[in-house]
Amino acid sequence: SVTTSSRLDSIRTVYGVSVARSLMNIEASDNDSSTSVFKMDGFISDSNYVAKKTTMVLFINDRLVECSALKRAIEIVYTATLPKASKPFIYMSIVLPSEHVDVNVHPTKREVSLLNQEIIVEKIQSAVELKLRQSNESVTYQEQTVVSSPSSSLGTSKELELKPLSPGSQPQKVPVHKMVRTDSSDPAGRLHAYLQTKRLNHLAENSSLTAVRSSVRQRRNPNETADLTSIQELIDDIDCNCHSGLQEIVRQCTYIGMADDVFALLQHNTHLYLANVVNLSKELMYQQVLRRFAHFNAIQLSDPAPLPELIVLALKEEDLDLESSENDDLKEKIAEMNTQLLKQKAEMLEEYFCIKIDTHGN
Repeated sequence: SVTTSSRLDSIRTVYGVSVARSLMNIEASDNDSSTSVFKMDGFISDSNYVAKKTTMVLFINDRLVECSALKRAIEIVYTATLPKASKPFIYMSIVLPSEHVDVNVHPTKREVSLLNQEIIVEKIQSAVELKLRQSNESVTYQEQTVVSSPSSSLGTSKELELKPLSPGSQPQKVPVHKMVRTDSSDPAGRLHAYLQTKRLNHLAENSSLTAVRSSVRQRRNPNETADLTSIQELIDDIDCNCHSGLQEIVRQCTYIGMADDVFALLQHNTHLYLANVVNLSKELMYQQVLRRFAHFNAIQLSDPAPLPELIVLALKEEDLDLESSENDDLKEKIAEMNTQLLKQKAEMLEEYFCIKIDTHGN
């Protein structure tokens, strides 16, 4: 209507275009003389509006006033309905019989009280809640276009240009391929873009460490697997039971961040997933062991590690009573027995797992 358009134009002039763009029309009324008689219309902010302070413009019978009870009721609805703690913008015009308005609440007559105020506030609060729940089903985002600076290299400096919608224009439907939050093929959307590379010149000077790194870099053929039938059967079982859709998500996903100590947030196309990092890591390690069986990379230790000492350390790590020394002899005997067992299996361990154990148990 002309009145609604005039009010919206006034709000746009006083509070700005961004505020006017985030407003929704709202109406409520009651004509039951036994409870309340009023008619309300106005605007309230939607889920796109962000502010740290509530702004309420209230007219009752065309007079600018304040009503603390109504303001608190609407703030409660916003806090309970919207996920973010943003304060609302409210413009309301309420018309009701003049004898139902008490203007003697405050000396300035700015604060007013209404007859059947609890009922009126409850009906307006319900109308606001219904409107917010309907609008909260969809959120409108401004599209940002990435413009690369011609003087800078790709991925080092980018400018974001915001294209605001002109007043009165209808927002265009965004194509599906443009709804992706980040692109897994774009280096800026990958995890390594956030990692800082550090120079290791002081470590490179160490010749032995350089030799170890060189040996680690000599990667095996990923398609090369062990000739054992049992290993091949386990690998075939994994390939047969593999979920193609889940495999595609894991391969093409973009890492967003950790949600807590266990779950990570991943994005694939326009969907977000919570992935259990613990279970994924266990499955990854299991499949890596099978596919690299008998073809692991060997790392030579500068000082051989004595097996008995390693086993004793592992036993002490599992011991809840760290100060007790009563079972030290038992732990040493267990370590000696296991060392002898591993020495007997030294040839198999070296062939299958590239773990070399000498005759001294190192």
